[in-house]
Amino acid sequence: MRNIYKYIIAIVIGIFVGIITLIGQKYLPINFNFLANSGAIWLIPAFLLSCYFNLEKKESIFISTICLLSCVFGYYIFESIVNNHSFQINNLMVVWIMCAIIGGIVIGLGTYFFNNEKGILKKISSNLLPAIFVSEELNKIIHIDGYKHMIPATIIVTCIGLILYFIINKKESLHRNNIITFAILCILGLVFYEFIFWITL
Repeated sequence: MRNIYKYIIAIVIGIFVGIITLIGQKYLPINFNFLANSGAIWLIPAFLLSCYFNLEKKESIFISTICLLSCVFGYYIFESIVNNHSFQINNLMVVWIMCAIIGGIVIGLGTYFFNNEKGILKKISSNLLPAIFVSEELNKIIHIDGYKHMIPATIIVTCIGLILYFIINKKESLHRNNIITFAILCILGLVFYEFIFWITL
């Protein structure tokens, strides 16, 4: 019964985030629209949920994946209702479903290591979320021609990532190994966002 309770919470939170994303895209002013167009924002509830429940490895991955898949389905189902058309799974939705599965595995593992490991795995998991924020914005800077209207938002989200880095790492923030780990994760994140950019053109 307790496990079912966790899954229900993950589904409800995911659907809520998906719906809020669509509403945000429609009504937020351009300076704040980044909140509804950031994949990194979606990862925060998945990370916090797994972190709060302090789950075992497989269940952490499962809960994170369920939360992110619920974000995707919540968004697209609500979008079909708002725009008055039948719900159907298209190619773009398949891409985001795959991203949700990959993100769920990465965040689930990261949360588990964050709660239970030390050493390099702890460093990687501690820098995971901040690196995702920064690498998402690095991708926008590379393709700045399409994001000139979002320069203030890009700066804000980058600052959010850096603030998270210092909050999570505290005294270790300026340690060389920690900075190197963060930089490597940012590069890997940038490669992933570049891949998503090109397949969603």
